[in-house]
Amino acid sequence: MGTLASAAEGQYAWKTGFNWPGGNGVQASVYALTVFDDGTGPALYAGGIFSLVDGITAHGVAKWNGTTWAPLADGCGSLNCGVSALAVFNDGSGPALYAGGSFTTIGGVAANYIAKWSGGTWTALGSGLDSSVSTLGVFDDGNGPALYAGGNFFMAGGMPARSIAKWNGAAWTALGTGINGFVRALTAFNDGSGPALYAGGNFTAAGDVPAASLAKWDGTNWSALSGDLSGSSPPDVDALMVFDDGAGGPALYAGGYFTMAGGVAANSIAKWDGVNWASLGSGIGGFQASYILALTIFDDGSGAALYAGGLFTTAGGAPASYIAKWDGATWMPLGSGLNDSVYALGVFTDGTNAALYAGGQFLTAGGVPSHFIAVWAPP
Repeated sequence: MGTLASAAEGQYAWKTGFNWPGGNGVQASVYALTVFDDGTGPALYAGGIFSLVDGITAHGVAKWNGTTWAPLADGCGSLNCGVSALAVFNDGSGPALYAGGSFTTIGGVAANYIAKWSGGTWTALGSGLDSSVSTLGVFDDGNGPALYAGGNFFMAGGMPARSIAKWNGAAWTALGTGINGFVRALTAFNDGSGPALYAGGNFTAAGDVPAASLAKWDGTNWSALSGDLSGSSPPDVDALMVFDDGAGGPALYAGGYFTMAGGVAANSIAKWDGVNWASLGSGIGGFQASYILALTIFDDGSGAALYAGGLFTTAGGAPASYIAKWDGATWMPLGSGLNDSVYALGVFTDGTNAALYAGGQFLTAGGVPSHFIAVWAPP
């Protein structure tokens, strides 16, 4: 196997060995992927609704070091719990892994829908939230970095906080009057007017401002982006990513389910440069409602590109089964792709090569068994 620098695009393929049972696969759907170093070296952490990984009991969350899986204590502790979001945040006591989802205990600790893993134990974030968490993000509003949680809740730390809340390491606070629907994606982006937190989901207003499922929080106020997303009522925004395609600097990419962005035809994915919306070719399709559910940036040796996963079978009008690559000009498939939806994407180097990991509800990748997690890497 070559290094990333010497690995040409054509050398990448879907890696075998992630079937289940009897391999390194996962027993049920994976919803979140992120990399964290607990002091023993970087590892890939997966969250979902599974209870087993490679035959090892791991409820909802597990750690992959490139060779083997390990549980995080006993995870969220039951067959009915799930981890939907993972993020790394430093609250001043050192970097830690934060997990959000649909649980009220984790590692035997009472923790309402969100918890912190320091590498050995789970701890609660105050009294937590009153319902499920779908996404986590880190943003500095000028008062220092903080962790932001989005989902479908009404309370945070016992105080009103509709669908989005801020954790500064000690206490929860609301973002104005919050958002009037589901929040499914969070990311920080500077559109030229200063850093802001962008929230995507399925809603019609943020604070007192009409906003079609995508809104901007500057640390004090909510605002909408000029030019709405449309095509469903309201549209869905399930993934947000900042990417520089080499033409104009970093831009915000929004993926989900919509057909128009600021009056421009844009099938389920669009680019926001801070002023205008632009399409990514003909976008994705294949189903009556085709969704992008995950975005990440990965360099396969031919330059950094944007990778999209979700529920689709075409990208740019050509076959691309549930995952595709956008290089700034064209869409490309990743081999023969997967056989069902992708919910999460992540990049992890196992000590030899950087690889792209996909999590979801699929059972094959590149035509071979790969249960709920798959790896696109040099063979």
